[in-house]
Amino acid sequence: MSKSRRFVAQITQPFDFSLHVPASKSIALRQLAISTLCSKPSTLRGFTHNDDVDAMTNALSALNVHITTDKSGIVKINPTNLDLTSDIEVDLQMSGVSLRTVCAIAGLRSGSTTIVGNPSLAARPNDDLLAALTDLGCKVESKDGKLPIRIQGPITAEEVSLRTDVSSQFLSALLLIAPYLPHGLTVHLIGELPSKSYVQLTLDELRKRGVGAPNLAKSIHIPPTNYEHGTFDLEGDASAMTYHAALATIHASKVEILNLSRSSNQGDMQFLGLCSDLGADVSFTEQSVTIQGPEQLQALDTVDMNDFPDSATTLMAIAPFLPKSIRINGLETLPRKECDRIACPAQELVKAGIDVEYGSNYMKINPGSPKRSSFSTYDDHRMAMSFAVLATKTEGCWIEDPDCVGKTYPQFWSDVNRAYT
Repeated sequence: MSKSRRFVAQITQPFDFSLHVPASKSIALRQLAISTLCSKPSTLRGFTHNDDVDAMTNALSALNVHITTDKSGIVKINPTNLDLTSDIEVDLQMSGVSLRTVCAIAGLRSGSTTIVGNPSLAARPNDDLLAALTDLGCKVESKDGKLPIRIQGPITAEEVSLRTDVSSQFLSALLLIAPYLPHGLTVHLIGELPSKSYVQLTLDELRKRGVGAPNLAKSIHIPPTNYEHGTFDLEGDASAMTYHAALATIHASKVEILNLSRSSNQGDMQFLGLCSDLGADVSFTEQSVTIQGPEQLQALDTVDMNDFPDSATTLMAIAPFLPKSIRINGLETLPRKECDRIACPAQELVKAGIDVEYGSNYMKINPGSPKRSSFSTYDDHRMAMSFAVLATKTEGCWIEDPDCVGKTYPQFWSDVNRAYT
C-alpha cells in the first residue's frame, strides 16, 4: 500500500511568530533512564510525547517502572519496583538512543532482556557496545551485533575499553548506568569520538542528579552514586529548533523559540551560529531565542558538523539558496542513522535539479533553484522536516510519508503552518 504525501506550498510573505518546540528528546531519554535507576520517584516537567520517547517509556514499563503522564506535560516515574530478575522482551521501534540505553540497563539485570525493533533500527550496528557489555561480564547474543539482541547480566567488572568511533550513544549508555554499579565504572575510550556534544550532555544530566561526573577525557571514571530524585524541567529540543531557525533565515523572517536559551548545552544550538554566519540576527533572553533572517544570505564556504550532525540535513536543505557552494564536513556518523543521511539527501537534491558532490563524510552543494519535486523521506523524520523547509522556497513540493515526523516532532506540520498565517 502506497504511503501518503503532503504538499508544502511556497512561502511568499515574511512571517513573525513565536512557539514552544517539543521537549528535548535527548534530555528526556537520559532523564527517563536516570529516573529508572533512582531509589525514589522523580517528576519531569515540560514532557512531550513522540515515537522515540514512547518506545523508551514502554520499555521501562516492561521493567515494572511505573510511569504516568498528564496533558500538562508532567511525567512521574516510580522505579521502586524495578524488575531486575524476570525474562522480558522489549520493542524499541526506531529509537537508536533508547536501544543503546536499554542495552546498558539490561546489563544490570540477572534476568534476560531481549530487544527487538523496526527494520531500520535492526540495521544499525551495536557491536562495540555489545563487546563492552560482554567484557563487563554479561552474556550477549545478537545477529552480528544487530537486532534481535539478548542480554543477561549482571555486570561484574569495574572497568572496560570501548570503541567510540561509530557512535557516541554507546558511551552515553554506559555512563548512564555507571553510578548504579557497586564500584562505579571506568571507561577507556578507543578511537575518535564523534558527536562529543551528546556525551557532554550526558555528563551534564548526571551532574544535575548529584553525580560527580568528570570532564570528557580518554578515560572516564564515574563513581558509585545514588541518583538524586526530585522534580526537573525539560528544555526545548534544539534539533527541532533548527527547522524554524532555517525557515526564518532563508525567508528574511522572524521566529522566537520560547523554551530554549543561551544556557542550553545541546549540540544543535551550534546551528544558530551557522544562521548568524549566513547573515541572520540571533538574540537571546533568559528564556528564549529569536532568529531574524537577513534580506540577503551570506556565503559560507566550509562547515564542520561533527559535533552537531543532527542539524546536517537542515543545512543541506537550505544550501541551494546560498550565493556560493558550501562543503559540509564531519558527517562520518550519518550513513548509520535512520537512513543514509549523506546519500539519501544527495539523491533528493539531485532530483530537484541541484548539483551535489558527496563522499563518506562530506557533501558539497552548489547553489541553484530547486524545481518542484516529490521528495522521498526514507522513513526518516529529519529528511521529512528538512525537505519541508526546502519546499517553502520553491513553487511547492510534496513530502512523502509526512507522518514519519512523529518519531520526534508530532506537531511539526501544524507548527510550520504558522509561517503561512
